[in-house]
Amino acid sequence: MSGPQSIARARGGGVLLLVALVAIAAIAWGAWAGSQPVGQRPPVRVTPVDAAWYAALPADPIAATRAFIDRVPAAARERAESYSREGVATIVLRIVVLFAVTALAMATGLAARLRANAQRLTRRVFLQDALVAVQFLTLAMAAGLPVEVFAGYVRVRAAGLSHTNFWPWLSDYLLQWAVDLVFYVVGIVAIMALVRRQARVWPALATLVYVALYATYTLVSPVFIEPLFNEFTQLRDGPARDHILSLARANGVATDGVYVKDASRQSVIFNASVSGVAGTARITLNDNTVESTPPAELEMVMAHEIGHYVLHHVFKQTIFLGLVMGAGFLFVAWAMRTLVARRGAQWGLAGVGDPAIIPLFWFLVALWGFVAMPANNTIVRAHEAEADLFGLNASQQPIGLADFMLRDADARPLSPGVLVEWALYSHPAPANRIATAMRWRAEHLPR
Repeated sequence: MSGPQSIARARGGGVLLLVALVAIAAIAWGAWAGSQPVGQRPPVRVTPVDAAWYAALPADPIAATRAFIDRVPAAARERAESYSREGVATIVLRIVVLFAVTALAMATGLAARLRANAQRLTRRVFLQDALVAVQFLTLAMAAGLPVEVFAGYVRVRAAGLSHTNFWPWLSDYLLQWAVDLVFYVVGIVAIMALVRRQARVWPALATLVYVALYATYTLVSPVFIEPLFNEFTQLRDGPARDHILSLARANGVATDGVYVKDASRQSVIFNASVSGVAGTARITLNDNTVESTPPAELEMVMAHEIGHYVLHHVFKQTIFLGLVMGAGFLFVAWAMRTLVARRGAQWGLAGVGDPAIIPLFWFLVALWGFVAMPANNTIVRAHEAEADLFGLNASQQPIGLADFMLRDADARPLSPGVLVEWALYSHPAPANRIATAMRWRAEHLPR
């Protein structure tokens, strides 16, 4: 073996050893954190009020919104701000870690080594792409494990928002990664084939691949993916179930039941969701939401989720997010051409169609996801606002929406600021959703 090859191999081996040590340290950290007591949430997150308070609520929507927000004590607001800052830090750290792993993989010759490993196993280029993708994505997952352990477990547990042990959390995380890996590898293989065969128009065709995979994931998720992580049962008979089914029928949603997910095993946050399309569509409540939410709030939450279904938000998001990703593929194509022209020989790349370019391709896609976050959030946030209005009209429960927005006031800032909301919030800020409810209420009060 020649000197340069030996040096490159040693450097690549050093990267693998470093990543392995980082992953082991992350697992040890998570196990230690799981052995510590769960953090305590602020003892009073929302000041309780009686019927007289609601009766005296001002008709003016601005004053009414302020009255709701003033029920959240300073301690809960401070906890929400701190928790939110930690969340922003994890977004930045994810990009930093992926950049570091990609830079090391390209500069040390590890990417070329991953390609050589694949070439020894098969001569089929698409299988080489798949093998390089699996190797690098596994490497990136291991390198990013400290950030994910902090973001998804340590931080959440310290805030008192989860009571789960570390090992079940790690099992769920790895299982989700394995499921995602299948879709990622299929997408990478398909797009790399387009890069080689359709050099000029591959970004447009890659957009179609992205939309197809996104739609497929959405279609199969309620039936095949979500049951891997949670148990789904029918909401028991009673007034709540009857009201929700009546609400669904009144809005043209054919359903014979309401699903409850045992989400409390992962988090104590109140939530509900709509997933799937057409025959696989499923409207689901978290079990902690069912157990702790008054009927007015529960009805409003379900009306909101029914709104997503009736307004075809899943389909619209697939198209709109696909268009944003289409712009991203144009950026990726330009960046790959530029970097290969300048650094390709140094990195051992034969061109933009070389399987060894996959680490760089993946980083550029992830970088675009970070850059495009405001656009993606704006799309989703608009749909959430539409679902709020649909839910208010369908349920006639503005107080229910306002009260529900205060349920987890220690986990998310009520009024984050216009720029922060635009860039980072996939839902309207709680204060804005309360304001929407109070405007609706003001317009429907008896004259």
